[in-house]
Amino acid sequence: MAESTSFDNRTSDSGGAALRPGRVLAVACLAHGMIVVDTSILHVAIPAIRDSLHASLPTMQFVVTSYVVVIAGLMLAGAAAVGHYGAVRMFRLGVALFGVASALCGLAPNGTVLVAVRAAQGLGAVLVMPATLVMLTDTYREPGKRAKAISIWSMVAGSPVAFGPTLGGALVATVGWRSIFWINVPIVLVVLWLSARNMPRVERSTSKEPQDVPGQLLSIVFLGGLALALAEGQELGWTRPLPVVAAVAALAAFAAFVVRQRGYAYPMIPADLFRAPGFRGYVAVGLLLFVGYNGLMFTLSVFLQQVRGYDPITVGLFFLASALPITFMPLAAGRFAAKYGARAVLGAGILLSLLGAVVLAVVGGDTPVGTCAGLAFIGLGFGLVTVPQITLTLAAAPEHRSAIASGLMSAGRSTGSLIGVALLAGLQSGGGIAAPAFALIAVYVLMGLAALLGGRAQPADATGR
Repeated sequence: MAESTSFDNRTSDSGGAALRPGRVLAVACLAHGMIVVDTSILHVAIPAIRDSLHASLPTMQFVVTSYVVVIAGLMLAGAAAVGHYGAVRMFRLGVALFGVASALCGLAPNGTVLVAVRAAQGLGAVLVMPATLVMLTDTYREPGKRAKAISIWSMVAGSPVAFGPTLGGALVATVGWRSIFWINVPIVLVVLWLSARNMPRVERSTSKEPQDVPGQLLSIVFLGGLALALAEGQELGWTRPLPVVAAVAALAAFAAFVVRQRGYAYPMIPADLFRAPGFRGYVAVGLLLFVGYNGLMFTLSVFLQQVRGYDPITVGLFFLASALPITFMPLAAGRFAAKYGARAVLGAGILLSLLGAVVLAVVGGDTPVGTCAGLAFIGLGFGLVTVPQITLTLAAAPEHRSAIASGLMSAGRSTGSLIGVALLAGLQSGGGIAAPAFALIAVYVLMGLAALLGGRAQPADATGR
């Protein structure tokens, strides 16, 4: 499987200019932020798109999930490509593909076409997301500077998750829903221009291992079947043929994937990475983090607009309660981690998220104040969890597996988004959000258990303590 690609702050481009780590960080943050914002900016536009394209609710769920299905299913293939062909080369290709797909999303004439081009956006994202972390890992070699860079990356990349609904609400209300996709085009052009000026034109690739194409295809069938079974099961009933067939296909693909990984010489998930102490637990933390947050954003957006009757801008303002802490807490998390240890900060973030879910379960659906309070605690928890989850995951992975480790971490988060949207969307009914909120409580309890298991498996060191 893929290994790391390398370039560092001693690398010079063909023009002779030394690579500047700060500029690499800026380009990586801008590109990854653009990718991440498309996970959440769509939430407040769902009713407008549905009315404009006359699409069903399951179709709209797949507009959201097709993006994350492709990301989750192909992220490991993207990580392999990064390791084989080079992070910078794959980064630029992914950004360009994402820009073209974004323009086509804005031109979509119906829901089916929109689902397809959203999937094409995901193809670009699977190259960009692992490439950014590999670039930062290879650029910042000193642990302290690397931790600071990841904190900044987390802040810039995490804030669009929260501000996406606010930006989306403003764009939908003033320009129209198609603008939430077209806004990516000028950003793509800026990223490509900056990368041409500030990234190395030549880099060293260290991996020549063949890619596990059958394993990649099986992972796509598994995740796609899972999404179809969850979404259609809620809409049609769990015993109807379509969700049953999708669930069976997903289970069969998962079983075949496991067999393939055990018997192939170059599996998608190398044994030394999979068995690394703590790695699986911390990847699970990221998965559950995004199950909760993205599932909540989708469900709460529909509830506030269709049940409470708020307009998109007002809904976006509601989400500012989580947006502000998600934006600024990663920097604080980095400082707290340096003083108290990454594991302690991770635990504090999980407890805050759990408190927010309890608030939403008790009063969140009844009053705007309760909704904002619950979102604020969840935002604080999300902001605290992100940085230690990344640093602990990468610290647990063997150094030469940085590309595939970042790919697995991103795939876990994307799979969490997929499950969260498909699962929590079917729980909201009537005039309240109690059922999704109680599901959130369960998610955060599981996240705490995953963090505990990861911490016990990983030896204590200066990173985690």
